[in-house]
Amino acid sequence: MSQAPLFSSAGELANLVVNSNLIDVAWANIPEIQIDPAAFPCSVEPMVDYSPTPNRTIVVFASSPNCTQYPLREGGDLVQSSLFQFLCPNECSSVSINKAALYLFTSLESQLHGLKTKLSEREGQLIITGHSLGGSVAALFTLYLLDSMDKKSKCRPICITFGSPLIGDFGLQHSQWNSFFLHVVSNKDPVPGLFLPSRRSPPTSSHSQTSVYKPFGTYLLCSEHGCACFDDPDLILKILTVASSEVSGELQVVDYGELLRKLKNKAIWKGPQLAGERSGNPFSDGIVMELKTIGIDTAKHNIDISEMEKEARSLTKNTKASEAKKLNNIKKAMAQLEWYKKKAEDEKKGYYDCFRNEEKTRHVKVQGLMAELTTYWEDMVAEAERKPQKEGKSFRTGWLFAGTTYRRMVEPLDIADFYKGGDGRDYINSKRSQHYKLLEQWYKEAAKPPTREDLDSKKKKVSVLLTEDSCFWAHVEEAILSCQSLTNANSTTEQRESSWGNLVMFGEYVMEQIENCAVSPEIFLSGSSFMTWWGEYKAYIHNFRNFYSSRLVEYMKRGSYNQYG
Repeated sequence: MSQAPLFSSAGELANLVVNSNLIDVAWANIPEIQIDPAAFPCSVEPMVDYSPTPNRTIVVFASSPNCTQYPLREGGDLVQSSLFQFLCPNECSSVSINKAALYLFTSLESQLHGLKTKLSEREGQLIITGHSLGGSVAALFTLYLLDSMDKKSKCRPICITFGSPLIGDFGLQHSQWNSFFLHVVSNKDPVPGLFLPSRRSPPTSSHSQTSVYKPFGTYLLCSEHGCACFDDPDLILKILTVASSEVSGELQVVDYGELLRKLKNKAIWKGPQLAGERSGNPFSDGIVMELKTIGIDTAKHNIDISEMEKEARSLTKNTKASEAKKLNNIKKAMAQLEWYKKKAEDEKKGYYDCFRNEEKTRHVKVQGLMAELTTYWEDMVAEAERKPQKEGKSFRTGWLFAGTTYRRMVEPLDIADFYKGGDGRDYINSKRSQHYKLLEQWYKEAAKPPTREDLDSKKKKVSVLLTEDSCFWAHVEEAILSCQSLTNANSTTEQRESSWGNLVMFGEYVMEQIENCAVSPEIFLSGSSFMTWWGEYKAYIHNFRNFYSSRLVEYMKRGSYNQYG
């Protein structure tokens, strides 16, 4: 009986990369321009080669051999730098870079600034490459270049490093620029895993911060038996740790040119696969075989491949169709909420109060729609947060309008749930979800100051607008509580004064919203929570502050709200 074919995407991708002309071109320039071995303690220099074709530019960061022997052993600490703060995901306060690589990069800063200007004028293919610590500086320069480039740039770089150590922490992992980086690593090269704790780490290495080093980009991992490509940072970290523990403690130079030549021949001739037991699962068997090809025994080193298997299975499905289905479900959920809102308006109840006082069966159905929408938008916000600042802003621009509509539709219902039992207090500071706060913050950052034409346009269609401040009803609920505090015999003088102050500010806030046509006319429906508050507030003024007046008080007493919308 024939066995099922092994799933082998990592191996197939690796063979494709090895046989591409790109990786040969990147390496070919490195041995030709190595710096004088006498350079001490370390030296890295950028070399620009515009050959062999006018449409290809190659930037090689050549390093002296001493770069491997000295600063790598003593410069393993991570340090923060303002130069690379643009990489910082919003969920991290900073991004840290390898001390040795950062020192060499900053020493070349003026030279690299000029190089960046020249490259921005080029067209065609741009390859940035380097070996060992030269590769680390090449990666930093590529990031520096990508941040300054427009998305429509005609010369987008690809960075290919050979035997380079890790250069940073968590902040680098979530960049959409990961696809611009390919790191070639031999299992016999100790340098890529130099900053990772292992039983054979060089005794002079600085390991005080090694646990926070994280890989980024795609890794082409090689051995004498073959190669495989991976982009899962956790798996790469495990592989590098294992590989560094099994090579000699002495730092040595790997001839990547010869290694690539052998791998290319092996890929062309399709030599025999390594033997191994088969479990009958083509996904796990294929992954185990790929790891064995690069010298990693999953059983011996206790490597969990479950996440890799899950990802491999997902590759066999139509993921685009799955995403389209998810988006379609979100649109359906929003449409159902729109229908619910319209039905509430037809019944003269108002969207917010209809849900707040809804019977349980209908309430549960709406809560299901809310949960589905909230899960989707929490994930979208979290993804935007993980990206560096510039990328995150670009990523969220396309869906910020939809996210704002979601926030204005769903958050009022969350507020209704919070206050429904009568025990809720201070929703905004005690309960409001972070994803709502970020959606609001991003909207305000992107919004342009309204013009007179904008306001005139809003006045014409105010009857169909959503209340802009998704926390409007939380302010209403707090105003109702303040009214209750004023008339509560057990309230202290200090509590009453505080409550009155809150009500004065609330009145100013509401009038501002009305003047800017930023509230839906539903707030003025007779049974709404806002009108309930107005009844209590008007009675208190009549009984205790008969001479008090404000713009909102006069507006409501005149009945001007009847003409709103």
